[in-house]
Amino acid sequence: MTQHTDQSRQLPFAPWVISAWSEQSGRDGHPKAPARDGVARPAPAGSSEPTRILVIDDEKLIADTLARILNLSGFAASAVYSGDDALAALPKFCPEIVLSDVRMPGRSGVETGILIRKHCPQTRVVLFSGQANVGELIDQAMRDGYGFELWSKPLHPRELIKRLRA
Repeated sequence: MTQHTDQSRQLPFAPWVISAWSEQSGRDGHPKAPARDGVARPAPAGSSEPTRILVIDDEKLIADTLARILNLSGFAASAVYSGDDALAALPKFCPEIVLSDVRMPGRSGVETGILIRKHCPQTRVVLFSGQANVGELIDQAMRDGYGFELWSKPLHPRELIKRLRA
């Protein structure tokens, strides 16, 4: 399984995106507390843990960037780069939210979402795509009883965080 969890690695994307998120307070207005991995997360209120999110995208830069933004926004996010990598992570990690690209080589985001739901029935599956022709994949999943959310790319990080917290 290819999984990126080293948050100290420099990613080649606009540094202002990360710095803008790191300057904000944590979710629910709690001050940030440094985690063991060095990523700022909200201080726990009671016994609540950060929402676990699995980001799946075959474009590593996108997956890593999204995971980084989510971690800096108070979530516990991990990135994987294929549907098979996501499925391999399930025995150890049942995410509360899956954020997946629809079109990927091998297993599509829809196929991956269906298999994740079979293993983790309570997982919220959010699919995102920059392509207009993914409707048939989503329609088939709906006919099979899987209600996935479909969001369009690109999506501004503030809107992404707002939607994930809704």
